[in-house]
Amino acid sequence: MNRARSHHADGVFTRLVTALTILTASGLLQTSGAVGLPIQIDGDYSDWNEDAVLGTDPSGDDGSSGIDFTFLQVADDGDWAYVRFDLTVDVQGDEGQSLRFALDTDQNPATGLSVGGIGAELVWRLGDRTGNVYPSGTQVDQASLGIVLAPTVSDTQLEFALSRQATPAGTSLFPGAAFSIYVWDDANGDAIGPFDYTFSGDTQPVDSRSLDREDPLQFRLASYNIENDGLFDGGARAAAFQRIFGAVDPDVWVLCEIWNHDAAETEARVEQFLPSPSGESWHALKRDQGNVIVSRYPILDSWDVLPGSRLTAALLDLRPDFDTDLLVIANHWSCCTADDNRQEQADALISFLRDARTSGGVIDLAPDTPILAAGDFNLVGWRRQLETLTTGDIVDEGTFGPDSPPDWDGSEFDRAEVRHPDTRFVYTWRNDGGSFYPGQLDYIWFTGSVATLHRSLTVETRTMLSSSLAEFGLGAGDTE
Repeated sequence: MNRARSHHADGVFTRLVTALTILTASGLLQTSGAVGLPIQIDGDYSDWNEDAVLGTDPSGDDGSSGIDFTFLQVADDGDWAYVRFDLTVDVQGDEGQSLRFALDTDQNPATGLSVGGIGAELVWRLGDRTGNVYPSGTQVDQASLGIVLAPTVSDTQLEFALSRQATPAGTSLFPGAAFSIYVWDDANGDAIGPFDYTFSGDTQPVDSRSLDREDPLQFRLASYNIENDGLFDGGARAAAFQRIFGAVDPDVWVLCEIWNHDAAETEARVEQFLPSPSGESWHALKRDQGNVIVSRYPILDSWDVLPGSRLTAALLDLRPDFDTDLLVIANHWSCCTADDNRQEQADALISFLRDARTSGGVIDLAPDTPILAAGDFNLVGWRRQLETLTTGDIVDEGTFGPDSPPDWDGSEFDRAEVRHPDTRFVYTWRNDGGSFYPGQLDYIWFTGSVATLHRSLTVETRTMLSSSLAEFGLGAGDTE
């Protein structure tokens, strides 16, 4: 937000930190594509075009699952191979289905595993998050492929990236200039392919994003799940936090998973990492089990959005820098398969925002007060919670009242696009030692009718250029 003017912001994530500166028949069509595109794996799909359609499949030949492929797209750049296909029905990309894909990466049908008319060097089971390389049959994990899949919630289509430098089981995944791909539903369902693809040779440079604010007078909020009170660790972890906090340097932190420390302890720890100017101090609030809001601005009031859950709202006074209050809502929604709990939390948040924008109830905001909601939303499973949060379409209207678009002008909640500084990924969680794919669990939302987003990003040091790391004083392993 530009000081003493209109509401402008800047935003960031690590666990990534997120910062917001605000603010033809299958098997018959054999094609050999070569399409270089700047694909961003985010579940948006708008960066794909018709040139990337490698093959099509007739509608209406689905099996018991309802999955019915109609197109398959492939593109590449110098580092990644990108794949996208439709499913017709709503499917979770990382579990609960029997989707498979096979790659013949030496273009020899006589080698590898015979499947779908190709000799596959890799067969991957998307819903099981595991696969095998051939001819050895060795089982490999997601990290060995560098696979990044989106969205993390269910959808009627999927996109994913595979690292062209991947060496699963010690063997290059893409040893040559071309490969064949075959995709199928193993639950007695549909299939698409095989199709041939030739790498384009295009590099598709990434437009790097600076961690600096566009204007030092802009407002910045950052969200960080510090995982199991990690903020209070010592040694190398403390040194990494020191570098991360210094590089991001926001006005407000939304910190998740501070289970065993109170607001005063958290405020003191942030003060160690980001000392306040003379005569100023940080302000901290903790009302729920694990979220702490830490602000350079005074906290005027606070509310439990859904008692018993991890949703806390705080009203900040941004004066005299900005002529407005700001409502910040810290979120850490239920994890994993708890779709019903997350839906309740989504409904409660939309209900609270409706209350805030209208007279009566527990909160009355001045008209056009900017609102930011940030944190670990754990949006996995079914996409219904994401739709509620975006549009204000409440599921349990009997408990939480009527639908209510979240913004002051009756529009949707704006979502900050939190891309990595030097790569076209938006994931905010990654565990190379686990089976789940990297994914976006953390978000920053804002009322776009009264706030303007200037810069947003996720700080992922493992994907940053060495020059960027050096510029902002970060280590390559700081966000591991």
